[in-house]
Amino acid sequence: METVRSIVFFCILSTLVEQLVDGTGYKPYVNLVIGFMLLSLMIRPILSFTGNDKLVETALFKISEEQSNISFQSDALEEKEKQLEAEMEKILKSKKIQIESIKIQIDQKDEIKEIYIKTGQAKKDEKMIKTILLEFYNVKESNINISE
Repeated sequence: METVRSIVFFCILSTLVEQLVDGTGYKPYVNLVIGFMLLSLMIRPILSFTGNDKLVETALFKISEEQSNISFQSDALEEKEKQLEAEMEKILKSKKIQIESIKIQIDQKDEIKEIYIKTGQAKKDEKMIKTILLEFYNVKESNINISE
């Protein structure tokens, strides 16, 4: 009886969630997650009869933990990129160089892969910008891209 109640409650809740994301680009992803959750709810009573419910629970927990670790690492990389972008902008502005935007790509080892800089006068300051960034960050000159 509790299983039926939880499935009905889940269906009502999933209908509300689907209504909230209706018309957005996230709808297919939300439907996929809702489908997996519904499948999990339906399989749980069958597994409890066979005694494998704890095994499935630990597997689902491990998957969830791995996904959160991946998400955390991705967020940490993004934050590191933002910090470096702000730091570079501050350094270049202190040298009286006008910068419109800076975009940095970092690899998994926290090493700078690419630097994209957009300036108002690229040809004039390009050599100075590359020299400054080479001194501070030890990046290959070929990995520094400057455009107007």
